[in-house]
Amino acid sequence: MSTNFGLELQLIYQFVHLVNAGSFSQAAKELDMPIATVSRKLTKLETVLDKQLLMRNTRKLRLTEEGIALFQQYQSIISQFDSISGVTVDKPEGTLRIAAPVSIISMIFIKALNEFCETYPDIQLHIAQNNNVIDLIDEGVDVAIVGGTQPDSSWISSSLGVLNYGLFASAQYLQNAPALTHPNELGLHDLIKVWPLYNWSLKHPNGESFYYDGKAKLTLSDLHGAVEATVDNGGILYGPELFVKKQLAAGELQALLPEWVGEKRRISILYHQRSHQPLKVKLFIEFMQSKAESLFSMHS
Repeated sequence: MSTNFGLELQLIYQFVHLVNAGSFSQAAKELDMPIATVSRKLTKLETVLDKQLLMRNTRKLRLTEEGIALFQQYQSIISQFDSISGVTVDKPEGTLRIAAPVSIISMIFIKALNEFCETYPDIQLHIAQNNNVIDLIDEGVDVAIVGGTQPDSSWISSSLGVLNYGLFASAQYLQNAPALTHPNELGLHDLIKVWPLYNWSLKHPNGESFYYDGKAKLTLSDLHGAVEATVDNGGILYGPELFVKKQLAAGELQALLPEWVGEKRRISILYHQRSHQPLKVKLFIEFMQSKAESLFSMHS
C-alpha cells in the first residue's frame, strides 16, 4: 500500500462492490454513481496497485488472480462495514447447486472449488455428481458442468476447456503384451473402456482413421478408477490426456501411438438464461472462467 491509504481503501471498497454486483451498470446503480466513474475508479485502483484486477469486455467481468486475491482479502471487511453502516447489498451467500459428471469434479475441479469456498465462505456448494443426463430445471440446478453436446438449448453455454483423448498404458503391461504399432492391433490387447467414450476413434495425419467398438477386459463409468486400473498394469486405456497428466509426469504411464490423434471433448459450464443472475451464480461462473486456462493446461 502507498502512503495514500484512505484513497486506496475507498477504491478497494468500490472494487469489492463492483465484483459483488457482477457488472459496471449494476455497481453504478448500487454505488449511486455514473458507470464511467465506476470504470475510472477501477482503472485508478489498478494503477495505484500496479496490478490488473479484472479482464473486462462489453458483456462480462472476469477476475484475474490478483483480483481474486484482493477481493478475498477485503470482501469480509467490506461486508461487515456495510452491515454496520446499514447499507443493503446483494451478498454472496446461499446454496449453489451444481450438476457435474462423477470424475471431472474429483480429477480436475476440486481444488478450484475449495478455493471458491474459501473466497466466498457464505456460499455453500451442493454438487450432484451424475454421469446421466438430468433435467436441470426439475433437479433445481443453478449451474451444470457438461462434456460434449449441450443437453438443453435453453441454457447458456460457456466453454471451459477441451479434453484431448489418447491411448495410455504402463511400461510393465507393455513388457508382457504384444507389440502395438497400429490401432488395428488393439484387439490383441487387454483394453480398458470408460464413460463417456466407450468406442474409440483415432485419426492419423496421413488421413487414415480407426474406430474400435469391440470387447474390453474392463469397462467402467468412473475415469478415476480406469486410470488406477491402467497404472496397475490392467491394460490400455483410451482416455483424456489431462486425467493422466500426473501419471505421465511420474513415469507411471506412457502415451501409445502418439501420432494417432483421439477425440476432442469440450467441457462447458451451463447456466439459466436469466436477465438477472443471482450473485452466487455470477461469481461462480466468473471464478471458474478465470481458472479454466490453468485447470486444462498440461503444464504443471
